[in-house]
Amino acid sequence: MEKLHCAIQVRLAKEEIFFGPGVLTLIQLTHKHESLRAAAKEMNLSYSKANKMIKGSENALGFKLLDRKIGGVGGGGSSLTEECIEFIEIYVNFEKEIKKISSQIFNKSFNKYI
Repeated sequence: MEKLHCAIQVRLAKEEIFFGPGVLTLIQLTHKHESLRAAAKEMNLSYSKANKMIKGSENALGFKLLDRKIGGVGGGGSSLTEECIEFIEIYVNFEKEIKKISSQIFNKSFNKYI
């Protein structure tokens, strides 16, 4: 039997949510494949949906997440900007801290059910 636990997802918002686990995965896969299209394909997203997710985050953050190279003879591709790399590192560290603290509070609160 699986142990009772809490599952926390960190999402960032202004007027609307613009960044969370989905965008993070999309960015990480874009970095892995050096291609937003390949990342979208791996996540079973349409390219237009993936592009909209990135553009929405870029607009909310006020900086580019991806440097895009338009296709041609050698093909196109995408790489992460320096701002993106720094932002992802901050987000991941923040998420780890939130999960650690929430786990401590959860264990204290639900101790008799664990």
